[in-house]
Amino acid sequence: MPSSLAGSPPGFRINWSAVLFIGAYHLALLVTLPLYLAHQTPSWGLIGATIFLWAATLMSITAGYHRLYAHRTYKLHPAVEAVLLFFGTMSVQGSVFQWAHDHRLHHRHVDSELDPYGTEKGFWHSHLLWMFKDRSEMNDRYLADLKKNRLLVLQDRYYGLWMVLSNLLAVLAVGWMTGDYVGAVVFAFLLRLFLAHHCTWFINSLAHMWGSKPYSTEHSAVNNFILALLTFGEGYHNYHHTFAGDYRNGVRWYQFDPPKYLIWFLSKIGLASDPQTVDPLMIKKKLVQADRKLLLDHLGRLRDQRAKAWMDAVEKTSEKLTETITAAKAARDRFLSMHKAGDKGEAREVWSRFENLRREFSRDLKTWRRLCRLVLKLDPAV
Repeated sequence: MPSSLAGSPPGFRINWSAVLFIGAYHLALLVTLPLYLAHQTPSWGLIGATIFLWAATLMSITAGYHRLYAHRTYKLHPAVEAVLLFFGTMSVQGSVFQWAHDHRLHHRHVDSELDPYGTEKGFWHSHLLWMFKDRSEMNDRYLADLKKNRLLVLQDRYYGLWMVLSNLLAVLAVGWMTGDYVGAVVFAFLLRLFLAHHCTWFINSLAHMWGSKPYSTEHSAVNNFILALLTFGEGYHNYHHTFAGDYRNGVRWYQFDPPKYLIWFLSKIGLASDPQTVDPLMIKKKLVQADRKLLLDHLGRLRDQRAKAWMDAVEKTSEKLTETITAAKAARDRFLSMHKAGDKGEAREVWSRFENLRREFSRDLKTWRRLCRLVLKLDPAV
């Protein structure tokens, strides 16, 4: 673990390694970038190499550290895993063990005192300052599965050496290709590190503060399209915290989520397998439950004497919707089981029941949406 300030009060021991490294490279970038631009124009090759390394390191965090290791949402071929691990080490965000440990702790204790980067202490704490505190040793309970991976054990053991060598190799390669070694340091290392770090840190800070909560209001995580662009698909954070076992964050076809596309593509060519998804019916059920809570909270602030009648309507309609979804899922699962067993005669009857339930749900959903619009138009101040 990084050294801490001797004599610091309990609970606030300073992680000097993080303070000095992050502070030093920010200061170096602040000084060297203007000086470089004042004397030289970066080549397109340098800009392109910087963008590539930024994208590769950010993808290694989102698809690798996050979805592969922290949440185990899919399996990956060892060759591709080694590539992600190389760029993940280059990203200078700690070993997989440290990263996954903190992230699993975050999900288990989100928005509480035990959340390493909880937003209850403000934007700057969750974005950056939490790393300046010396943390306790890692709890092996959160890493038992990962410690079976020998490659991850080696990465953790030799992380400092591998981190330096991977970044040195990248800078030398870019410098050799462009003939601009100074530019390689300023752009391919300092600027790339700055952009990749802050894009990742936005997931801990802004993605818990700025956006909508379509799936759950029980935690601070939000959905935000702009953040999805900045964080390589991690901006659909409300969905992720609600369904953390899904390899996707953006479940709609139009939602920007590069790791989703990469994992899907790798699975199609045999380099990834077992991508985990959440049942679409369960997603719909969660959306209804989230809407129900929103409507009841709104009606709870209503002074109108009819609030009780509106609440009854909300409860009755949402209950019917969730019952229909549950019955439809049971019918579909039974159909799949019977079809697999070769019982096609009765399976057709079960499928017919599923189709009827699906149509019933579609009709009830239209009623629910009308009810939602009417309730939200009611002014609590009146």
